[in-house]
Amino acid sequence: MSNLRIAVSALCLAGLSACSSPEQSQAPAPAAANEQAPAPAEKKAEPPKQSIDDTSFHLALESQPTYTSGQPGSVQLVLEARGGYHVNEDYPLRVDLKAPPAVKLTKGSLGKGDAAQIGLEKARFDLGFSAEPGTHELLATVDFAVCTKETCVPDQRTLAVALRVQ
Repeated sequence: MSNLRIAVSALCLAGLSACSSPEQSQAPAPAAANEQAPAPAEKKAEPPKQSIDDTSFHLALESQPTYTSGQPGSVQLVLEARGGYHVNEDYPLRVDLKAPPAVKLTKGSLGKGDAAQIGLEKARFDLGFSAEPGTHELLATVDFAVCTKETCVPDQRTLAVALRVQ
C-alpha cells in the first residue's frame, strides 16, 4: 500500500495526474473557457454588410429597391480604390455568390474576365439573377487586391444584400 501512495504522490508532483484540490482543478477550466469562448462570438457578432468602407477601398453591393418575380434582375458589385491605392488588375479578382434555391444565379462564380468594368480606380461586376417572390439574401465573397507603388494588400470580404422580389 505504501508503494501505491508513493507512486500516486510522484505522479501528482510530476503534474501527470489530476491529484489536486477541487479549487485547483476547477480554476483552469473557466480560464480556458474565457480564452476560447469570446473569439468565435466576436466573429459571429458582425454579419456580412451590404458595403464595406476601408481607408484603401470601398466595396459594395448596389441593388434596386424591388425586383419582379421571373424577370431578369441584376445587382452591381463595385470595388473602388481609395487613399492612394489602385485596383490590382493583375490579381486574380474573383466573386463567388451564394443564394437560396428561390434565386437562380446567372453565374455562381465570376472572374476578372466577367467584369463589366475594370481599371485602376474601379472594378464593377453585374451579378445577374431571377427569383421567386419574397425576400432573399444574396452573399458575395470577393477576392481582390488594392495596391500602392510600395505595397499590395490582397483581401477577401463577404457582402450580403436582401433581394426584395414581388
